[in-house]
Amino acid sequence: MNALLLEALCKQSELLNLSHRELQVLPPSVSQLTQLKKLFLNDNKLLLPPTEKQGELVLDQNQLTLLTSGIGSLCHLTYLSLSHNPVSVLPEEIGELRELRELWAVGCNLISLPSSLRKLRQLQKIGARNNHIATLPTEFVQLKALQWLNLANNELSDLPKNFMNLEALAYLNLDGNKFEQVPESLSDMASLLVIYMKCNYIRSLPDDRILGLTSLTKLDLRENPLTIRPGHWKVRVYI
Repeated sequence: MNALLLEALCKQSELLNLSHRELQVLPPSVSQLTQLKKLFLNDNKLLLPPTEKQGELVLDQNQLTLLTSGIGSLCHLTYLSLSHNPVSVLPEEIGELRELRELWAVGCNLISLPSSLRKLRQLQKIGARNNHIATLPTEFVQLKALQWLNLANNELSDLPKNFMNLEALAYLNLDGNKFEQVPESLSDMASLLVIYMKCNYIRSLPDDRILGLTSLTKLDLRENPLTIRPGHWKVRVYI
């Protein structure tokens, strides 16, 4: 690894891959990589995230149990992946990552998402499946740039009332939650192209739930206790 770091320092590399190296702490010399834009640290044993400034940071499958307040100093971060770490909670400071476009927190034992996400006006993708999230903060609907949202395999039973304010949202995955109906707040979301709601508890689907979904190409309701599909539905509904 020393040779790799030395080479990166000599070249002032923009990308550094230190994955699969049993790291518990980040080598101090990484802070000297002033041109660093992408840092891959997945599959190590890190307990704390780095605070070196870069554009993309991958920390999947470490041993992170918390994110320190220093995470907010990574102001130029555009991509952050924390998947498969037992962090449980994302700190409010994550709202300081004003340039963030993608956030991945799959299998992190999360019970909620911070209300400060509303500040991330450039955020386009959130992947937070396989957690324990039961509700979304009301401020979540302020993510005007959000296009792709995966909250599969959580504990959601409803969405915020003004969820339709996510005017750029095209892909929504709510598989494996606790919904008993398709949320009314989805009814007027003309931007939505795909909705997955497999493996919930949905028994019926009123016509008014899909009439406003004018761009919808796929609604997947398989593995729900729903059996009736009216013939006049024009979208591709899978039940």
